[in-house]
Amino acid sequence: MRHETFSLLLLWGSCFAPHDGVLAAAVPSTTEKVAIAIRVNKPPHVDGLLNEDSWESVPKSTDFLQRDPHEGEPASEATEVKILYTNQSLFFGITCYDSDPAAVLARELQRDSAFDNDDNISILLDTFHDHRSAFLFRTNPLGAQYDALITDEGRVTNVNWDEKWNVAAGITPQGWAVEIEVPFKTLRVTQQQEQLWGIDFERIIRRKNEFTYWSNYKRGFTFQQVSQAGHLRGLENLQAGLTWRIKPFMKASLSRTYFGDGTPSDFDFSPTVGLEDIKYRVTSNFTLDLTANTDFAETDVDEQVLNLTRFPAFFPEKREFFLEGAGIFDYGPGGGAASELKLFFSRRIGLSPSGESVPILWGTKFIGKAKRWTLGLIDAATDDFQNIPRRNFSVFRVKKDLLARSNVGAIFTNRSSTGGDDPYNRAAGLDANFTFADHFNLTGFVTGSFSPEKNKDNWAGRVRSFWDSDLLLLNVEHMIIQRNFNPEMGWLPRKDMQKTKLQFDLKPRPNSRVVRQFMFRTNFDYIANQAGQLETRSQDVTFETVFQSGDRFSAKYSSIFDRIRRPFQIQNLVTVPGGDYHWRSFVLSYFPSSHRNVSGSVTFRGEWGFYGGTNFQTVWQPLIKLGKNLSLNPAYQFSKVSLAEGGFRSHLINSKISYAFNTRWLTSTTFQYNSAGSFAGINFRLNYIYRPGDNFFLVYNEFRTLAAASTPGGINRALIAKLTHSFDF
Repeated sequence: MRHETFSLLLLWGSCFAPHDGVLAAAVPSTTEKVAIAIRVNKPPHVDGLLNEDSWESVPKSTDFLQRDPHEGEPASEATEVKILYTNQSLFFGITCYDSDPAAVLARELQRDSAFDNDDNISILLDTFHDHRSAFLFRTNPLGAQYDALITDEGRVTNVNWDEKWNVAAGITPQGWAVEIEVPFKTLRVTQQQEQLWGIDFERIIRRKNEFTYWSNYKRGFTFQQVSQAGHLRGLENLQAGLTWRIKPFMKASLSRTYFGDGTPSDFDFSPTVGLEDIKYRVTSNFTLDLTANTDFAETDVDEQVLNLTRFPAFFPEKREFFLEGAGIFDYGPGGGAASELKLFFSRRIGLSPSGESVPILWGTKFIGKAKRWTLGLIDAATDDFQNIPRRNFSVFRVKKDLLARSNVGAIFTNRSSTGGDDPYNRAAGLDANFTFADHFNLTGFVTGSFSPEKNKDNWAGRVRSFWDSDLLLLNVEHMIIQRNFNPEMGWLPRKDMQKTKLQFDLKPRPNSRVVRQFMFRTNFDYIANQAGQLETRSQDVTFETVFQSGDRFSAKYSSIFDRIRRPFQIQNLVTVPGGDYHWRSFVLSYFPSSHRNVSGSVTFRGEWGFYGGTNFQTVWQPLIKLGKNLSLNPAYQFSKVSLAEGGFRSHLINSKISYAFNTRWLTSTTFQYNSAGSFAGINFRLNYIYRPGDNFFLVYNEFRTLAAASTPGGINRALIAKLTHSFDF
């Protein structure tokens, strides 16, 4: 471990040496596409009609090319983009021609839907022109809104970022058209008099399963890989406008608990006033945020899960304050729920280990980017809660861009407590991400944690190299986590391990009218403890077919070995004794194309020898579109686990009904049931977006603990109303 740490430190440090060619990557070549924005004195009216005189003489950005089904060929339907701007806003006028306007798919009104079932158009704006980060705006023919922040070329895409922008769209005799206004105060821009931005457009024609792009059309890249975008010229003397945004909130909740014997508690009426956010733009590049007496009553509930492992289940962050700019603080292997390590995991702030809300007294966040340096700082304090003392949480992150698509960085976290036997926990790390020859990547990190009396065997690190193109994925990585490594502000389900991973994917595209692409995958994971003793080994073989229609089918076979050193319980229902276990797993999955009225997925899993028994699962997750207003997602999972020590059957429901009156009045109702966890619940949320960025929420929650042989049931009910209103200066 010492040699790996020393090598990575040398690599990280050497990257700060000057390179004459670093800035050359930011200069557009003559072969790259360039769009022109025209300044006007009078802004167009955003109604989706594009009939104002100001649009007539504006240059068009056209020549969209296919990525799929035929890479590099002209799009089957033409697209024209025009760009205007005033002192305050940037305007897009987009015409999406279609030879069959009646076949244009438009069935989604919910905000921040990815529009997987609809035709849509996306705009990517790289305002710093750093070829790494960008703002993403997307809409469909109904004018529904989707926005996101892209960090590190799509390594992190934050869909929960919501800002103020306007859109109007509609289906026309020629296809469909859209007008978009993006205020400059919504974006982060430099202070240069003449601006050069990165820009790109993506149009998806859903019924044809056709993906077209203005610039970044080559396979092996995603739309979020900003380095492949074109360029936007013509912007001069921009006024960001926003210096202060003060966004207070008012909340009132009425709750009551019914105990197992049916006795109700008194009604608890709790009015609250606080600061959702104070946003101060220190410079055009850096923003300071402050929140106080924070409440996240409108946040979606976590999904119910059936956890069949001895490790804790991962639940993603959903709170807006922590999600904005979250990509800056990303550190570790990544991979969402499958991640072995996250050095900073914001759910540690304001949530107890059991998922209960811990009062947040205040929080500050400072983020921004200038001269190829990215900085981020979060500092927050939580109040006493049950047996948890008052705590302070801090994280500092810095990254330096190198070459065209590479970076190095450092991170530091600190958790301190005002009382108790655990006064502090700290962690620090260095990381590097290098990309060469378009598809070859070399990444690594080294990090340590520091707690009282735990300053030995407290390091972790990883080195990974992989080639990832449309045809081929080759991945080799090795990671070490020592037994006392303990980043309390992060996510670490498994300690005392050294893991080696080998992966090979072959993804040919046959010349076929039926099949678009095959995928053959072999994967090998070998996990041992620090003494070199085998803990877990898995070998996978996967075959997947992607059809021209958009349907997908996959089959996966796995051979798994797991050594259990201490007995553990599955859902408190059955105990897995210590010992060595080897089993075989077979998984079949089918994903109907998203252009269909019924899409989603269905999965069958069979495991023979699972901890000495069997495990069979059926997972049905359909998405049913019943017009533009109503969608159903009746997700259901059935599991049957049979072990020598006992068994159980599990029914798991995470079903949602969404009804949108229009793009401003949105409702969703979530039904949850977990027979293994003895839980049932319902969450209803009404969201009225009475103006961009400001909301009224009405939320009803009912959670039931189901009665068991030894435990009485109980009911918790709450009705919550919350209003936010922002003031911009």
